[in-house]
Amino acid sequence: MAGTFLNLSDDDQEEKSEPKIGAGLKRKVKASRPRADTEAVAAAGRAHGFNRSTESTQPSAVPRRGRPPLNQDMTYWRIYVSSKLRDELNTLRDDEGRRLNDVIEDMLAAYRSAKT
Repeated sequence: MAGTFLNLSDDDQEEKSEPKIGAGLKRKVKASRPRADTEAVAAAGRAHGFNRSTESTQPSAVPRRGRPPLNQDMTYWRIYVSSKLRDELNTLRDDEGRRLNDVIEDMLAAYRSAKT
């Protein structure tokens, strides 16, 4: 009677003949896939401006200013411009290391001064 408290049967002491969960996964054979060509992947990334190299980059001569100061009121404004104008503005922005907002402000000031 020892060890039979609340046991309905003593057959739980025996080993079960059922397979263990997940044992069938060990026997599955995975289909082999060819490895990706790393040079082709890198070339495709470079075509879109993405570079996977771990080399150190040259810092720009004039660091671009980041976000506006906390006390400067800024508003998100979405506009459509031609791709040529966008590329020229981005080049100007990168060459001078300034925010696009500052470039546009200077252009507006030059336009106003030329009008008067």
